Amino acid sequence: MAIKTLQVEKELRKARRALDDATYEMIRHTESMGIDTVFTRQAKYDESFLGIEKSRCYFGSMGICCRQCAMGPCRIWSSELPPSYRLSTPRLDRGTCGAGVDTIVARNLLMMVGRGTAAHASHAKHVASALLKSAQNKANLKHPEKLKSIAAKLKLDANAKPEDIAMQVASIALLDILGDEKSMRFAASYCPPSTVEDLLRLGAVPGSAGKELLEEGHETSMGTMADPGSLILHAARLGVADIASLIIGSELQDVMFGVPKPVLSKIGFNVLDKNKVNVVIHGHVPMLSEKLVELSEDSELLGKARSCGAEGINIAGCCCTGNEVLMRHGVPLAGSSLQQELIIATGLVEAFVVDVQCIYPNIENVAKRFHTRIITTMKEARLAGAEHIQFEEGNEDEAARRILNTAIQNFQKRGKEIFLPEKEAVELMAGFSVEVCMDVLSKINSEDPLKPLIDNIASGNIYGAVLLAGCTSPKITADASHVTIAKELLKQNVLIIATGCAAQACARAGLLSPAATEQYAGDRLKGVLWLLGKTAGLDTPLPPVWHFGSCVDNSRVIILVAALADKLGVRVKDLPIAASAAEWITEKAVAIGTGSVALGVTVHLGVTPPVIGSPEVLSLLTRKSEELFGGKFIIEIDPTKASELLYEHIKEARKKLGLMI
Repeated sequence: MAIKTLQVEKELRKARRALDDATYEMIRHTESMGIDTVFTRQAKYDESFLGIEKSRCYFGSMGICCRQCAMGPCRIWSSELPPSYRLSTPRLDRGTCGAGVDTIVARNLLMMVGRGTAAHASHAKHVASALLKSAQNKANLKHPEKLKSIAAKLKLDANAKPEDIAMQVASIALLDILGDEKSMRFAASYCPPSTVEDLLRLGAVPGSAGKELLEEGHETSMGTMADPGSLILHAARLGVADIASLIIGSELQDVMFGVPKPVLSKIGFNVLDKNKVNVVIHGHVPMLSEKLVELSEDSELLGKARSCGAEGINIAGCCCTGNEVLMRHGVPLAGSSLQQELIIATGLVEAFVVDVQCIYPNIENVAKRFHTRIITTMKEARLAGAEHIQFEEGNEDEAARRILNTAIQNFQKRGKEIFLPEKEAVELMAGFSVEVCMDVLSKINSEDPLKPLIDNIASGNIYGAVLLAGCTSPKITADASHVTIAKELLKQNVLIIATGCAAQACARAGLLSPAATEQYAGDRLKGVLWLLGKTAGLDTPLPPVWHFGSCVDNSRVIILVAALADKLGVRVKDLPIAASAAEWITEKAVAIGTGSVALGVTVHLGVTPPVIGSPEVLSLLTRKSEELFGGKFIIEIDPTKASELLYEHIKEARKKLGLMI
């Protein structure tokens, strides 16, 4: 199993390394300049693959390496190792302490889930702290109605003063993240009651995220937890804590910055403007970026930009901070996480501003070749040579002005090494949310907005839905897996929802435009998208792939799925839905996937996870989890085969529900 899977992954690696022509052109440009990027570094591993000793470590790839103490590192022998490794590696069935392969793999997985959960819980903490400070200062909130809906879910008095509700909501959120709670209130309030019952029965309801992370750190320390089943159960508990953290971050951001609404925009390197001061914002926490977008229209700052010879200030997004300002303000996207070095290599970026997560340290090295200033803004993600302008809740205006002034002053230092691909930026529609969906559906049936959606699922007009989530990976042809799966399933009338860098991959392929509906959607799905487009007041259908926001906004999909399950009186596991992380990279993706499986969602992985060295752990994740939680992981590297497996999963769910198949 392990050797075959890794060999298939190797065969699917392409020298081209990017599906998108513009990305490929930028890769070729950076290579011609001798600039090292994520693509060239990955290619070096690919080139040495057949020289086994020079390639990525098989022990690490299969999760059977332990470095938890100074008696190690210990590399455990496994029958899954390639023959050359078996001949050259001493047969050590246990580590020096006696830990076996199942313990080591389960423990490594739990640590991955823990780091992913810590990232999202930290994000949620920043947002909750900002809401609390806003409430204490009686600041205006962009969406008080959303605050009331959150209060209702948490069983608070929704008729109290907005600032009082905000203080209560923020306080509950902070307790969920850092308190000594027996269960996370947001998890219990947002999950369907049947799901909460199942999680309670299995011991998978998390305490606060901080409490679970403390116990995870203790359990995975040397000489503590050695039972693989308990380690995986804790991973499930942390995964649910991660989902709850996503909900906190996404819901409270809506309160402060507004609920997204459909917007038209563009994606591509060509959204950078040769005549303006270009500021690219990258990361995941949008609190400072909101202020940067606002102040980019400030008359004083615009005057300074013009005095330096620029026509204005152009804000462009990268990765999930980019997704956030795209869906609320229509700010164009320069690219996703994988393009961050290439964006700088255009030579057009005055300031590359980062907050947290998915930030490649190498952006400093690329920026040294150009005039670009790298600016870090949060204490969790500093770079050694970057300028640091600290963001704190409450100093957004001051920090944003300093950043924009720095960028404006840097405009005159722009060099002549400017390069943009020939391919123009691609048009897209973004800004989908639960509220947008319900608003459109309520125009069809005001008394029961979910009924039109349920009716179309029952009839097969919408055969099912698949969420494309997670990263884009240089280990394969970047974007290709997401795009292939989307196109294959759309032909089968499966609605595609996308978040994060996966959504941007689909956008680069043109799948987020209304025109793509005519080209790629099956006839029955096409009819639904036309109906919804007209109902929304458009002269076009809705696009066949719905951009639901950033990675934190996977919570929006969970909320919509929970509402459907509640309405139908079934469990989440029974719905004709699935998720795919076809090009996942980060620990955050592992945490989201694990939490989704614990809630009953089947999740496809298109990059081999580091667990295949343990048959027991692999079985827990791909088979036994379905018996316990209703969800499971599907590991399939080939995107065409993956789309077939996802379709079969949806077909089986429809069959069990007695729906047309």
